[in-house]
Amino acid sequence: MSNRDDAWEFVTSRLKTEHLRSHLLASEACMRALAARLGEDEDVWALTGLVHDVDLDEVDGDPGRHGEVGAGWLEERGYPAELVRAVRVHAGHAGPETTLDKGLIAVDPTTGFLVACTLVRPDRSLQSLKLKSVKKRMKEKRFAANVDRDQIRSVEALGVPTEEFLTLCIEAMRGIHESIGL
Repeated sequence: MSNRDDAWEFVTSRLKTEHLRSHLLASEACMRALAARLGEDEDVWALTGLVHDVDLDEVDGDPGRHGEVGAGWLEERGYPAELVRAVRVHAGHAGPETTLDKGLIAVDPTTGFLVACTLVRPDRSLQSLKLKSVKKRMKEKRFAANVDRDQIRSVEALGVPTEEFLTLCIEAMRGIHESIGL
């Protein structure tokens, strides 16, 4: 298995936009926090979050290839089979079966949603983002309309209430707020 530094070097060699890199850093932090909450392998979960969208620049304009291309690259590099599977699953190439699959499916849209919630705040800071505000935004269908709220709530299948999950992700992202520009 690749270490975190190697994984980040690989990600930055493949993804050129700060937006995508920030999403992966946020996903890494949230996956680590969720793994800790569930008693799972924090390093594998964090690494999964860090690399899950590594192919987005390559497959731009062809969403059917997303996940497959990245999973192939990760497989070639010797990443764990469970991580490679989760990358494929999150892009819809298989149904979720493992806890890791389900965790990534919930985390992926959550990071973007929390960023959107932060960016509409007057100070544009994660430090002032409150769960109450996020819950209100979850109910507004026109706010971040492309974010699938059911996908976020799917974390409940892991025994984690949505509110607890959102709080966990807010805290995880606050821990890296400088790295993601919030």
